[in-house]
Amino acid sequence: MVTIVHALLALAVALVLSVAEAAVELEITPDPAALGASVDLSFRVTGEIDQDPDFTALDAALEIIGRNRQSQMSWINGKTERSTTWILHALPRQAGTVEIPAIAFGQQRSTPRQLEVSRTPPAAGTDATGDGDVMLKVEAEPLHPYVQQQVIYTLRLLHRVELSSPRFSQLTTNADAIIKPLGSGRQYTQEVNGRTYQAYEQKYVICPQISGAVRIAPLTLTTDVATGQRSFFDPFGQSFSTRQVRSQAVDIEVKPIPAAFPAGASWLPAKRLRLHEEWDPDVATTDAGTPLTRTLFLWVDGLVSGHLPALKLTTPDGVKLYPDQAQNSEQDTATGFTAVLQQKFAVVAGQAGSVTFAALEVPWWNTETDQLEFARLSARALTVTGGAAVAASAAPAPAAIDRAPTALASDGVAGAAAPASPPAVTTQATERWPTIAALLAGGWALTGLWWWRSQRTAAPAARRTSAANPAVVPRAARAHRDLKGACAADDARSAQQALLLWAQTLPDAIAGTRSLRALARHCGGDLAQELNALERHLYGGASSAWQGQPLWQAFQRQQPVAAGTASAPPVLPEMCKLGAK
Repeated sequence: MVTIVHALLALAVALVLSVAEAAVELEITPDPAALGASVDLSFRVTGEIDQDPDFTALDAALEIIGRNRQSQMSWINGKTERSTTWILHALPRQAGTVEIPAIAFGQQRSTPRQLEVSRTPPAAGTDATGDGDVMLKVEAEPLHPYVQQQVIYTLRLLHRVELSSPRFSQLTTNADAIIKPLGSGRQYTQEVNGRTYQAYEQKYVICPQISGAVRIAPLTLTTDVATGQRSFFDPFGQSFSTRQVRSQAVDIEVKPIPAAFPAGASWLPAKRLRLHEEWDPDVATTDAGTPLTRTLFLWVDGLVSGHLPALKLTTPDGVKLYPDQAQNSEQDTATGFTAVLQQKFAVVAGQAGSVTFAALEVPWWNTETDQLEFARLSARALTVTGGAAVAASAAPAPAAIDRAPTALASDGVAGAAAPASPPAVTTQATERWPTIAALLAGGWALTGLWWWRSQRTAAPAARRTSAANPAVVPRAARAHRDLKGACAADDARSAQQALLLWAQTLPDAIAGTRSLRALARHCGGDLAQELNALERHLYGGASSAWQGQPLWQAFQRQQPVAAGTASAPPVLPEMCKLGAK
């Protein structure tokens, strides 16, 4: 009898243990898996759970990118059965046999499993797309740049399947470098091996800051890919799996500053560099004490604005220079960044005589020809006239020159200095202050009345003028400034942009033009010829360099006239100097 009881007890314990072991079910989809394609691990636990599971044991084999928990309750033969399912969305970290260890769910544990991970995705129609349906290609040019030279890094994503929420890893290097996106990217279609791909392209500029071997780390694309199957949770929705695609690493060899470059000079590796200056007023003779403004412009193709140095001028004897803070900017093009430096100097000659401003020379390294070049401004002579000599130390500061030029006397000599302390107020003046106050009040009243009447009279005329001339003066002034600077720098692309911007400020017959050829039809003589020459240079594949000075001269001589309005030429905004505020 005792033996039978022991046997029954042993059978009951075995049944309980078998139920406990079977209480945690693990389902892996797909199995086998593919490297770079997601896999779902579903742990289904029957019964009550006294604590949440810890999945950190999976980190060595899988990268968990999402998790979900679902609870379910059912009635079977009058009994309530509760189950909980944890679904892990993960990516295998390596190919080969992956160990899925046992996971504890309170007192219950899952059974260890092995998962086979192949290096290539399975055939199309399963959870992952076919090989080549999603590709990530990268390239860099040049592979042997100089330190600080721009490297154009191009990323291309090619795909033949629907992608959802694509996201890229951060672009990094193993050495100090400046990394900036170039433009906002573009989309197009491309044929590869007879198959049509949807392509997305994004360019970056990478400026290595040290010489030597530099590695651009691989980029990783993580995206959801439509599988062609229906979702288990939404039978009417599309099912997606997560894919990861990695690009190749790119190695570049960064060359140091050449020994031929002048020692102590700012290192400027560029495809093109232009140096230009303007004087305001642009005169050869000036009065002693009269302030002049000298503005220097530096255009550099192939550098970012942070690499531009401040320009230093040699101060002639008897002259005071007051430098303004340099203004740096940059604009992106298909071939990289163009950096622009603008720096103003207030120039005040303190005594009569002849003054010579030394030539300015900026060395730079031409990365196209791989040789040293110099940008130069010629020396400039200035004749200073005036009566008594004016001490240079007494010249006004730049702020005073810009804000209050009328503080100087008509002959260029500063006015009398203000007294150190106000004069004493006499008793007679104190007694007359009520009369003075009354006169001032009356004057203010008359002024206010005159202003009110003038506003009423001027308002209709202003409205008529605004209706007749829709050109926006600030935009026209900016277009003139940009065109003059582009012509001075021989920058054909910037000249085109400035001309099209300027055309938008003209009457309706011209404002609708969207090309240089259309604008030339509204212009005559030399200006039309120069516009056509600029268009041929931009789109005709011309190999010679474009010269902007003829265009600027023709632009100053002529103004376009809309077709059919020869008897009433349009009112154009006044020419403004480059850099005018």
